[in-house]
Amino acid sequence: MKASLTTLAVALLMTFTTSAAEVIEIATPALDNTVQKVYSVYCPFCYKYEKAVTPNLIKNLPSGTRFQAICLENKGALGVEACEVLAAADTLSHKKYKKAKMAMYSAVHDQKLKEVKGSKAVKGSLAAIGLKAAGMSQTEFKKALHTEKAQDKLAYDRTIALTIAKEKGIPALVVNGNKMIDTSTITSLSNLDETIKNNL
Repeated sequence: MKASLTTLAVALLMTFTTSAAEVIEIATPALDNTVQKVYSVYCPFCYKYEKAVTPNLIKNLPSGTRFQAICLENKGALGVEACEVLAAADTLSHKKYKKAKMAMYSAVHDQKLKEVKGSKAVKGSLAAIGLKAAGMSQTEFKKALHTEKAQDKLAYDRTIALTIAKEKGIPALVVNGNKMIDTSTITSLSNLDETIKNNL
C-alpha cells in the first residue's frame, strides 16, 4: 500500500511539473493585481494570441485584476505609428482600439501588404488602415493622440516594452509587473489561468 501511494505521489508530481508554466523574475517595477501583455502588430505569434488566447485570459482573470496591453514600437517598419494609432483609439473607446488593432494585424499577416512591411513600407499606410477600421478621421486621430491619456500611455509603454521583450521575445505575459510567464512552457489555457492566479 505504501509503495502504491508513493508511486501515485510521484506520478502526480511529474504531471504537475510537466504542466506547470515557468515564471521568471524580471527587473521591472512591481504592480498590484495586474496582468500585462507586450505585443506588436508585426508579431505573428502575438496575432495568434490575440485571437485564441487573450480573450479567454481576460475573461478568466480574478475579480479586481487589471489587464494592460503594452505596444512595442521597436518591431516592424511602422511600429511607432501602429502604437500611436492604438493609443489614440483607446482614448475614444475599446471598440475602436480593437478594430484598429485587428485591421493592422490583418494587413501585415493575412493580406501581407507590401506598403506596410520591410523596405517598401510607406509611412502612414499602416496608420491609415487602422484609422479606417476604427472609423477615425485624421483630425480625430491627431486630437486623441495629443491628449494626456494617449501620451501617458505611449510614454509608459516605451519605458518597459523593450525591456520585457528582450527577456523572452513577444508576446510576453507579465504578472504584477515583474513576474514573466515563459509562454513556451504554457500547456493549456487553463494552465495559463492557474499560473496567473498563483502569481498575483
